[in-house]
Amino acid sequence: MISTVDKATRVYVIDDEPLDNIIFKMLLKRVNSKIQVDAINDGRNAINKLIQMCKTKPEGLPDYIFLDLNMPGMNGWDFLAEFKRFGINQYKKIHINILSSSVYWEDINKSLSNPLVEHFFNKPINLENMKSIFRADGFAGNLSIV
Repeated sequence: MISTVDKATRVYVIDDEPLDNIIFKMLLKRVNSKIQVDAINDGRNAINKLIQMCKTKPEGLPDYIFLDLNMPGMNGWDFLAEFKRFGINQYKKIHINILSSSVYWEDINKSLSNPLVEHFFNKPINLENMKSIFRADGFAGNLSIV
């Protein structure tokens, strides 16, 4: 959740679609302009960045990750498996949200059944859903499909 302290909230959006990343960043800036957002175009680059950060600067880990499921190379499922395998949450609790164009119930159910995943959002995420994640009285921490 967005804090009123000086520390900026850090967000990673992991998605191979540049246009989706641009839309996501624009919406996020409308929620709060102080949120720092990094777009990473594939799961492997994201995992490597997170592992390196755990070793050198764990305080720089993101507060939130928005993860696409369908990406070439390392997809979202592979990312989640590697995230767990490397124990990244032991350094900092990161709120992981799936942001996918998948409409398959199997993907939704599998996402929400994963203990690392907090929410499943269909693309494109809308402003109200984005606000609800970062609102102090929002539903962060509860599993839901929106």
